[in-house]
Amino acid sequence: MQDRATTEIVVRAFERSFTRGQVREVESCADVPRQSIVVVVRPDRETAGVLARIVRDGGKLILHGPLDQAAADIAGVQLIAVDPALRCSAESEAAPPAELRASRAALRYSDTGIGRMSPLRRRHFCRYDFSNEWNNLGYGRIGLCDDRWSISHIACRFETSVAMLEIDGQSSPGAAVTLRDLSRGAILWFARPVGAVDGQDWAIVDYFISAYREDDLACRPRLMGMPHGYDAAVSMRLDCDEDVASARPLFDLYRTRHRPLSLAVATGRLQDGPDVELISDVSRNGGAILSHSVTHTPCWGGSGRAAEQEARDSKARLEGLVGGLEVRFAVSPFHQNPGFVPQALALAGYDGFISGSIANDPEYLMARGGIPPFGPPGIVLHTQSCMLHGDCMLAEGDPLRIYKDAFRLARASREFFGYLDHPFSERYAYGWRDEGQRLAVHAAYLDFMEGECDREPILFVNEDTCMRFIKERSATLIRYDERGKTYELSAAMAAGFRLSIGYGSSVVEAAA
Repeated sequence: MQDRATTEIVVRAFERSFTRGQVREVESCADVPRQSIVVVVRPDRETAGVLARIVRDGGKLILHGPLDQAAADIAGVQLIAVDPALRCSAESEAAPPAELRASRAALRYSDTGIGRMSPLRRRHFCRYDFSNEWNNLGYGRIGLCDDRWSISHIACRFETSVAMLEIDGQSSPGAAVTLRDLSRGAILWFARPVGAVDGQDWAIVDYFISAYREDDLACRPRLMGMPHGYDAAVSMRLDCDEDVASARPLFDLYRTRHRPLSLAVATGRLQDGPDVELISDVSRNGGAILSHSVTHTPCWGGSGRAAEQEARDSKARLEGLVGGLEVRFAVSPFHQNPGFVPQALALAGYDGFISGSIANDPEYLMARGGIPPFGPPGIVLHTQSCMLHGDCMLAEGDPLRIYKDAFRLARASREFFGYLDHPFSERYAYGWRDEGQRLAVHAAYLDFMEGECDREPILFVNEDTCMRFIKERSATLIRYDERGKTYELSAAMAAGFRLSIGYGSSVVEAAA
């Protein structure tokens, strides 16, 4: 509780999986009942005695950040400080066109035990697919220093390693995520104060709480990030800060495949005629129209007042172009989101926004879509940081390898997958050789995603539907009865789709 900002980030992350109906923030663990699941950020000596009682009584602990000796004894670890000489190994150089770059430091998840539940097998502390701006695999940065996004201590002794710190592919002397099993309890420790809130390795947290040792320890149901009955859920958009009308061939491709394409439009660059015609055609053919601000200026203009005005003016212009259109969601210019953005968008009449670049605002790069930290309750956020561009096509091996990995990570996490491209202009073609190449790559990617979904159908929706699902899902509460080990939901549907519940070893369709 000493670090309010870190606590806010962590609490919201657990709410996005387990809903506000099951997550309760407390000042003291003293009154926590038996068989509880308790999460503590930077536990101190005063808390240690209560934590020991919880794991003796059939409970589970998730501990975040450096530990004092009493808490380390409970977690069954001996910690050592990370060598300052290793700090540079957490950095990465920028990616050249058609190549990727990654840090020397990485987390390597175990192939056995709970570590295998992470679909992200190796998490580099920093990786780039485009310049020093984009990680198309969608996870955030980790440093080797003493802040909430970094690791300052690792475990040199531990019971079970969940993830080891690697340097240059070689295991270091320590683990960064560990598990300790007791006869009546279990303790999961993350060296990083915010844990895995910004990566697909969050699946380990989901599993630990909802299913780990379900026969003898406390478990709680969680809400999946996509509708029930589908193998994957996908949405695609174009961020239109260039020539909107140039996207018509791509729109035609998606229309012939019966896949909706959405446009996020910077209205200050709109031209009457072909630009407006394409916006109307997209809207009439199942696509969605989102705001991308007016001027596409960095940081939404630099203040809450400027951001609110940009959002209001963009919304008004777009709704004036297409009859009956209601613009409810935005894509942040450059994916930059200073802390004033969620409140500014809410004041301007929006329900949520899309973000997620490794280069900016780490608190808005989230493993699960939902209510972000530091914002008003009605605003939701979805991380969509997979940018399908010509200059990200790998020169060696399969050019689409990273994009295939990105889709598989989202699918394994049961989370909506969003990817993007941009229209062309005379100024910039985003690395595409020509329109023919771009159309061929998009078609091949659609073929791949459809071919991967062989168990259940793929759900491909526009961005408005994707975000409405996330918003309505975020309003759903799970109420758990600890005596009867049963639960009930406040709603079973979101955006017209059935919600999906994971509890124990089962994934079931929600029933209100």
